[in-house]
Amino acid sequence: MQNDLPSLVGSQEDASTEFLKVERIGLEAVPLTARKGSPRELALVWSGAMSNYISLFTGALVIGAPAALVVGQGQLGLVDCCIAIIIGASLAAILHGLLNVTGARTGMPQMLFARAVFGHRGAYLGAAFTWIMAVGWFAVDCVIGGWALVQLLSLFGVPKTTEVAMGSITLILFLSIVVAVYGHRTVFLFEKFGALLFIAFCLLLFVILLPQIRWNLPTTVHGFPRIAAIVLGASYIYALVASWLPFAGDYSRYQPANVSSARLAGWSALGIGGTTIILGISGVLFSTIHTQNIDLLSAITMATPQWLTIPFLLFVVLGEIWANYFDVYTAGLVALAMDIPLKRWWSALACGIIGALCVYSIGFFSHFTQAQTYTELTTSFLGFYEDFLLLTYLWVPAWAAVLLVHFFLLHQGSYDVEGLTRGAAGPYWFRSGIFWPALCSWLIGFVVTIPFISSAPFPWLAQPWQGPLAHMLGGMDVSGIVGALVSGGLYYYLGRTRFRQQSVQETL
Repeated sequence: MQNDLPSLVGSQEDASTEFLKVERIGLEAVPLTARKGSPRELALVWSGAMSNYISLFTGALVIGAPAALVVGQGQLGLVDCCIAIIIGASLAAILHGLLNVTGARTGMPQMLFARAVFGHRGAYLGAAFTWIMAVGWFAVDCVIGGWALVQLLSLFGVPKTTEVAMGSITLILFLSIVVAVYGHRTVFLFEKFGALLFIAFCLLLFVILLPQIRWNLPTTVHGFPRIAAIVLGASYIYALVASWLPFAGDYSRYQPANVSSARLAGWSALGIGGTTIILGISGVLFSTIHTQNIDLLSAITMATPQWLTIPFLLFVVLGEIWANYFDVYTAGLVALAMDIPLKRWWSALACGIIGALCVYSIGFFSHFTQAQTYTELTTSFLGFYEDFLLLTYLWVPAWAAVLLVHFFLLHQGSYDVEGLTRGAAGPYWFRSGIFWPALCSWLIGFVVTIPFISSAPFPWLAQPWQGPLAHMLGGMDVSGIVGALVSGGLYYYLGRTRFRQQSVQETL
């Protein structure tokens, strides 16, 4: 196949990629004239995606991983938490770094490139899942940002009530949608400089809180339950990073087409993985200051001097808003990938509005309406977030494995990027719009993960459902890893014959 990127040069002008100018590039490939920057800059962008309170918050959850196991009690110590965070972040970051290569090579959004693997219609399912996940993360980030704003307002005498919390969340909703509508360049610059500012505040916070940190936090579970808890804790972090996998190509597509694959993958993985490790471990350390307080944000603000608390809370609010820019922007693109006939910015706006409705839906499912105080509000949300975190990544690793096997092992060539948008007239229609070997490999891997699920909340069950194999493993959740290995291996087996025959035909 021919790579038709050169024919697209000059088809769009750089005005569509300027700061605070609405991006006009939608599903089409980014023209070479608009390809700027370096992989090092991309590292800052992905660092910005993780440079927020939710990384601290998720890291702190690792301490209580034993409570989610069959043993149902105990905690992980500092060393074990660090091991879990490093393993979980590193495994997901490698996948993320490799997926960034697909965007730079094709200039296409991640879900548009997926058509080359799953077929035009076959990519719809992954796009729909990504849209749901992006909107879900949008809702979660709005709640987290709302918490921080409530804390900030409380310093000025505003009471911590459910009404104040929901009002704060609504304000975050509005601010989160505005920037994402502008598009790539505006989001890119906000994330790039926001990452530097937030990390600087975290470093300052670490220095101030250093004397109060309990470095001797012990592990209180032993033997196999300890190993199971470390694996479960790693899955929290793995899920956090892996949830960004379907977003990767949306930003790397603006990289120069001839950029080194190794540099692109390496810098992207370092940006998202390294930041998650640093902030995740910081969340564990900050949690040791007030071990009985499940609200990490309150624990931090109680321990810091007011001159630092106010700017820190402000940047926590902004950090969640910055994360939402990714969510709304990508949700807009994947809606287009499902052939919804809207302009990119209209699609982003619509997704933001629907995401706002989801925020209030979260309130229903996590019993926000029953909360009478701010503490009850955050307690209700904690369980919802843990379940959401584990469920968001069930399909992603298996889906990503199929894409990576196709790109790096089976296809090993260029793509007809214009053909990705031609539908039935293009080369990626396959059979009825679906490339069945890829789609079946992904779905089989997805199904295989189900028995390994550690916790799945269902409205009709009083307690979260646990897969039988996860139960046999003491609550250990390896579903994401199992899904990736099964789907990737199966697709390589099913696809190698087809691509080997295609290669022979092209040679002849």
